[in-house]
Amino acid sequence: MQTLIIVIGGCDRRMQLSVVAARLSALRAGSRLSMKSAAQAAGLNTSTIFRIEHGLVAPREATVRILLELYGEGEHAPRLLSLLREERVPGWYDAPGVPLGHSAFLELEDRAQIVYTYCPQQVPPLLQTPAYALAVALATLPVGAPYEERATYEGAARAAGLVAARQRVLDRHGGPRLWAILDRTALLDPPLCRAEDRRDQIDALVMAAKQEHVAVQIARPAAECGYLYQGPPFTLLRFRERDRADVLVLHLLHAPVVIEDRRRVEEHQQAFARLSLSALPVDATPDVLDGVRVGP
Repeated sequence: MQTLIIVIGGCDRRMQLSVVAARLSALRAGSRLSMKSAAQAAGLNTSTIFRIEHGLVAPREATVRILLELYGEGEHAPRLLSLLREERVPGWYDAPGVPLGHSAFLELEDRAQIVYTYCPQQVPPLLQTPAYALAVALATLPVGAPYEERATYEGAARAAGLVAARQRVLDRHGGPRLWAILDRTALLDPPLCRAEDRRDQIDALVMAAKQEHVAVQIARPAAECGYLYQGPPFTLLRFRERDRADVLVLHLLHAPVVIEDRRRVEEHQQAFARLSLSALPVDATPDVLDGVRVGP
């Protein structure tokens, strides 16, 4: 994964342009276009692409939109334009190696006071071991990707690196509190082949559950608790600012979707509350995890 950009404090115009430049350069490379090909397709001069990608000139907003459309990222233009307009300070989530479609969610997660998350089929990313994160990335490769090539598949390695970068927020002083609810499916059927990797993930969850700023609950079976959540994995983010409303994030197939609609946020707040009330208590989590731990 490419080096992540971490910005502390303020940021000058040159930094803003360098972040935009690095992003556009990476997107072009990811589209397998040369500067000349991109320039021709966008109706620009090759020298213009060069100057933009090297931060020598501030691109026009219209040019950024054209290039993002060309690279298949047109829907995320507002995100990059907000940097160009100096409307926000860039952070690690603006690095070229971070998918542009994930950047907005990652910034919100990074700034949250409390993170509530429910991930039915897998361990939530903030609690995954490196081996688990890589296994998840490999298991979600495009259909037809040769199995023997998966271990060297760069996209999977970048995805696992992104998970590790996200987890640093929990170790940061003043970082958010995490409340995660796990299904037994995620514990009994992990995407890990080696028994030692399975044990390591269980041990990591046990350690996390013992931290004061982390709460982990294990859901009871639907037949036992009488509640079945029907929907995609989701995260609720609560912020320190009193006038800032909670945000809902749905983790869909290709990218997280940030939702601020009050009604939908409240629906998922109620769903999380029901999941929590029907799950096993927090203090029972270490014993439950020990019970499903693989091997001696």
